[in-house]
Amino acid sequence: MKWSPLPLLALLAVPGPAAVAQGAPDAGTADLNAEVAELKRRVEILGQELEAQKTGSAPVATATGVVTDQNRYLGLSPAASKVYEKDGLSIGGYGETILSIYDSKLQNGTVQPADNLADTLRAVLYVGYKFTDWLVLNSEFEFEHSGFSDEHPQGEAIVEFVYLDFLISKAFNIRAGNMLLPVGFINELHEPPTFLGAYRPALENERGLIPTTWHEIGVGFHGELPLNLDYRLYLVNGLNAAGFNADGNGGIGGGRQDGHLAIANKFGLTARLDWHPLPGLLVGASFYGGDSQQTHDATAIWTTMVEAHVEFRSHGFQGRAIYARVTNSGDGLAALGSDAQAFGTGTVQSGGYVEAGYDVLSLIPSTRMALIPFARYERFNTQVAVAPGATVDQANLQTNVYLGANFKPIPQVALKVDYDIRTNAARTGRNQLNFALAYLF
Repeated sequence: MKWSPLPLLALLAVPGPAAVAQGAPDAGTADLNAEVAELKRRVEILGQELEAQKTGSAPVATATGVVTDQNRYLGLSPAASKVYEKDGLSIGGYGETILSIYDSKLQNGTVQPADNLADTLRAVLYVGYKFTDWLVLNSEFEFEHSGFSDEHPQGEAIVEFVYLDFLISKAFNIRAGNMLLPVGFINELHEPPTFLGAYRPALENERGLIPTTWHEIGVGFHGELPLNLDYRLYLVNGLNAAGFNADGNGGIGGGRQDGHLAIANKFGLTARLDWHPLPGLLVGASFYGGDSQQTHDATAIWTTMVEAHVEFRSHGFQGRAIYARVTNSGDGLAALGSDAQAFGTGTVQSGGYVEAGYDVLSLIPSTRMALIPFARYERFNTQVAVAPGATVDQANLQTNVYLGANFKPIPQVALKVDYDIRTNAARTGRNQLNFALAYLF
């Protein structure tokens, strides 16, 4: 537990027992004990909120069960949720600049040098407007790789989300527009200071099992329930299987339509439920399902995704684990024919990762700085099984180990370094050393 001087000063300012007795002679010991207990509770909350600012990941639940991080309830990161805090216009954003240095040898020992890469990976603006206490507009505009035109593969400018939130009650609210799907850790909470590595985990990336960032047009509900539960349930336009197996990796990332002239003949349903049973502990799961064959009268390609996740953060420690499984109906993929780009998409895809870090500066009382050495182990396969006649690429069975550190001079800024040991069953993996500058505001 990290202490902040403000709650300590507040605690010192409370009248002592003698003063209470003089000022209110009829006040009982029980009332005094209740006041002290309430102050201790508030100190606990403030200290946990300080830790939440430094790590920026899981929500913090107090011993009384109160969730102190509203961002997770809303399905948003700190910068994206600013619009909910004040009336009128809100501006926020985030960005990351990365330098990657690649090993000249592949996993199998072959010398095959690759160009090192320096990239303005993302520069993002959030623009929101709180019309009333119950109606909020929120949007994210993203420029990747310095924001080259969509016509050029080296860059992109895109509306990541734009939606209206109708805030009806704590337990039931309506969200409509172009929305982030509530799957995995990173898809919703993707500001770079909120995750440890220089890059997002490969499993939660466009070529992984959970194609992050994934956003579609739809409508749905979200809210907070008793017993420290919160949920999101959306109906969205479905994936387009014509884009599956993007770059031959066997995944579904190319099927995202991103709200851009999306074919909406078929729809998908996505849902998430999170539980906060103990202070700093998050346990949850999410689901996506729908027919990804957008062509009329063609054989259905049913896509399902299920994932389970757990995250714990306390006294400087933070750890998370996730497992995901994706399926696509083999009959539908086989009906496309071997010439189709999507033919090699995995009918079964599965994997997960575990990650742990410790803020060594948490041992220094009251500092806002954080220094978090971390490690992550990741293993997944986008082609566990394929349609009859399709070819399995052993390079799609990946095992990655990440070792690094994350320094935050303030909670909104992170300087990151990590060494990625990237291997696969085809032995064509390549290690890389990454440096990153990241911020949110």
